[in-house]
Amino acid sequence: MVNKEIKKIYTDIEGVAEKARPFNIISEENNSLIILVHGFTGSPYDMHSLAEYLFSQGFDINTILLKGHGSNLESLRQTTYVDWYTSLKEVIQANIDRYDSIFIIGYSFGANLGFEACIKFNQIKGIISLGIPIYLQEEKYIRLLLPLARVFKRNYRKKWVNKRHKDKLKECGKHSHIPIKSIVNFYNFIDNHTKKNIPLVNTPSLIIHARNDYISHSISSEFIFKNLNTKDKDLFILNKAKHSLAEGSRKDFVYNKILDFINSHK
Repeated sequence: MVNKEIKKIYTDIEGVAEKARPFNIISEENNSLIILVHGFTGSPYDMHSLAEYLFSQGFDINTILLKGHGSNLESLRQTTYVDWYTSLKEVIQANIDRYDSIFIIGYSFGANLGFEACIKFNQIKGIISLGIPIYLQEEKYIRLLLPLARVFKRNYRKKWVNKRHKDKLKECGKHSHIPIKSIVNFYNFIDNHTKKNIPLVNTPSLIIHARNDYISHSISSEFIFKNLNTKDKDLFILNKAKHSLAEGSRKDFVYNKILDFINSHK
């Protein structure tokens, strides 16, 4: 293991919770960059441990905060999937001439954005998808009720979040509710970009999903694997794992697979 002092450089953004701030970990010795993209209604805090581990292995790290995230529900409500994708695109553009190799690790919806970026930027050496959403748990129920919810509701309560978790979510710039408008944008990106464009992706890909993911059904990753336009791809569906694959009981397996993949493609 490469022993390096870990010094995170945070970007302060007005209204964004302290733990939700995007950060970089940079060394002048590294010539490869890993961009970590959090999920829908998430924040860079979800990927702190993975970021530290990969930096210790000799890679520069850049986490991003998707526009409208990390603050309040109204900030999220005022953004669209164009804003979220632009948040990733701008980071890639700012670094593409600086590094020999750039990789993307997308957690949940961050992977949807990452695959889209691979179509636009052929300089990306590889993408790692962790729990990508194409089909959610209770997909038919959500799709059926979403048109009605757009008319009669402003927000959807996350059923998997209990009251004792609310304070911790707020600390990390996350919420127990989601604006209905944002859910519509989330699905519009999946339907009009990920599903349609995944056959255009020829970037080497590592895809990992939890079999018992309580948010995104594992058939989502099977769909991605089947439709990717590259032979350089691997899919792992893990038992005893949760949606947050960068944490939990299978964390070591996930980290090792990510490191092996990056080292073999840089």
